[in-house]
Amino acid sequence: MKLVQVTKDNLRKVVNLKLDETQIGLVSDNVLSMAQAAVNKDYQPRVVVVKGQIVGFLMYSEWLNADWAPVPRPNEYYIFRVMTDRNHQGKGYGRLMMNKVLEEIRAKNPKAIHIGYSESNQVARNFYQSLGFVEYGHFNWGDVAAKIEFK
Repeated sequence: MKLVQVTKDNLRKVVNLKLDETQIGLVSDNVLSMAQAAVNKDYQPRVVVVKGQIVGFLMYSEWLNADWAPVPRPNEYYIFRVMTDRNHQGKGYGRLMMNKVLEEIRAKNPKAIHIGYSESNQVARNFYQSLGFVEYGHFNWGDVAAKIEFK
């Protein structure tokens, strides 16, 4: 598995990735994510590639220059999109891609890595806690806020 940048050559495949019906409304559409990335140079969209096939998408940014970041937190990062295509769920790709993106962000020597999820999404809560994220409250848009801090 590898993470690669979204480019003009793989954009259509990113847009065509689909969520499982039970996840619709819990994760923003990839079209919206790509529109946001087009106007914010700090956003880091990545496709998840396994054996030459795109199986998922994620996006993160340093906690700067974003509408969700009214108070900048330099050297802190927020993973705000994570999705695995419905045809590739249940294969362990979610954990692998999160490990890959955490590794990519850790290479930047961050103070913290944040993630958010819906209060009602117990699967996400358990998953992110198993990766080391610790809840610390709620973002002002309502999602549970969790983070991994580094010394």
